[in-house]
Amino acid sequence: EAATCLPGTMDGRPSFSSMAACCIGSYPDQTSGACFAGMANAPSAAPSALSDIKYYPDYDTDYEAATCLPGTMDGRPSFSSMAACCIGSYPDQTSGACFAGMANAPSAAPSALSDIKYYPD
Repeated sequence: EAATCLPGTMDGRPSFSSMAACCIGSYPDQTSGACFAGMANAPSAAPSALSDIKYYPDYDTDYEAATCLPGTMDGRPSFSSMAACCIGSYPDQTSGACFAGMANAPSAAPSALSDIKYYPD
């Protein structure tokens, strides 16, 4: 039960818009939590639905070094994926730090969520 999801697409395998969606869609009965554990800033427990996953921007860190954190915080926007949080909160970040903080990060910082895909390993 160490299966996880990988960035990109692969012929013959479904693709998902986020690692969380891939974990829920591909490994719904995984008891080890390995797929979610592979996420950077992973949720503290394996969620059963995508609506259970939230990320918020870390405005306490310098813009170029900032990333997104799991959970919610009063007064800050919340996003359904770390990628959505990075694109929505740090669109002009030139360092790529937010995306680099993702487990299985894309090779280049995407400019839109539609550019990001994951497939089950």
